Amino acid sequence: MSGAVYSFLLYYGRLFLLTLGVLLACGLFVGFCSHLFAKLLGRGSGRVFDVTSLIGTPVHELGHAVMCPLFAHRIRRIRLWTPKPDDGVYGFVEHTYNRKNLWARLGNLFIALGPLFSGLGVMVLMLWLCFPAQWQTYLATTHALSGISAAPHELAEGICSLLTAIPSAFRQDWLRSLLGLLVILPVSLHVTLSWQDIRSGAGAFPIYFLLLGVFGLVTWFLGVSAPIVAALRLLNLRMLSLFLIVIAFSLLWVLLALLFRVLKMILSWF
Repeated sequence: MSGAVYSFLLYYGRLFLLTLGVLLACGLFVGFCSHLFAKLLGRGSGRVFDVTSLIGTPVHELGHAVMCPLFAHRIRRIRLWTPKPDDGVYGFVEHTYNRKNLWARLGNLFIALGPLFSGLGVMVLMLWLCFPAQWQTYLATTHALSGISAAPHELAEGICSLLTAIPSAFRQDWLRSLLGLLVILPVSLHVTLSWQDIRSGAGAFPIYFLLLGVFGLVTWFLGVSAPIVAALRLLNLRMLSLFLIVIAFSLLWVLLALLFRVLKMILSWF
């Protein structure tokens, strides 16, 4: 393999990781956290999902629905919430599109990822409204970090500082802080991608790879690959600083389930 071909393939791989890598990694990790939460909590997880679905499911389904018109999909039927479904499906969005339209076929990927954007948007909104001081501090910290080559542990320290500062907000305005958590926690549990989301989005990957390849070839021959990678890296750092919020609250659910399991085990000894 020649040096030029190897360099282009390396550039192409970076383009993929920097355009879709953070989204996919976040979606898969949050889905893993949701599955782990259900495993740790056992039968009781069903009741938790039922209660939190009242807020989390509409946000999830609206994420799909908002993406549909952007990619020329027509919504046939939408259900934002179903109480106690037998099949575990709390809501859905049925949509159709012209299969000859490449833009619409590519849209399946981003429609599948829609709940990540809607969930993140609602969580950021509630942090801004209900925890303004803590949110501004976090923004200042992560903005400074994203302007340099921040290490992952530095971003993790930023999100930890946000979470540890939230209890102080209850001393200032407990009602507003409680309202914020009552929205953020359910959304973080339901922002995960379903298997149906993954299946419908997977079919768009060939088109995505093709378009990314065309973009990569054009920018490679124009000699602008280095500044594009640099810009995408900076964008990803800023995106990651936001998506870490989703990941952190998903991990919080896992921690709560783990504590419950340990407490249940201790009580069983008596």
